[in-house]
Amino acid sequence: MTTLFHEIEVVTSPDRVWALLTTRAGLTRWWPGEIFIQGGDSWRLQQADRGMPLVFKVVEEVPDQVLEWLCTQGEDDWHNTLVHWRIERREAKLRLIVEHRDLRKTPAELARLNTQWGVWVDRIGHQLHQEIDTMDDKDLNAWT
Repeated sequence: MTTLFHEIEVVTSPDRVWALLTTRAGLTRWWPGEIFIQGGDSWRLQQADRGMPLVFKVVEEVPDQVLEWLCTQGEDDWHNTLVHWRIERREAKLRLIVEHRDLRKTPAELARLNTQWGVWVDRIGHQLHQEIDTMDDKDLNAWT
């Protein structure tokens, strides 16, 4: 079994990262498809290019720090895989780490999924950077 690993560093608060991972509104900002709440503790994520939706049950949750999803429904090679999210403070920045664990895919399929995870994590980073307030013009004058 294989684990895919991605990380980004952002200047933001943990609660903003958490909202992108734990709310329907947040998930829709980076997941490329439809998102539904299934039961009280699961997300059903549907992509146009996938016939079968992916259902992820939240199995670990430490707000603003750790989140883990177990795929309880989906294609055979996704079923029973774990998506483990960590938010770590690094001086003035936060590091968001995602590991997709226990994958059973061919090397070619892993390469495609790794690229896909890279795109998703990049979208998360883009969302977090978009919301950062721009500097006041007065701050720019200090360098001129």
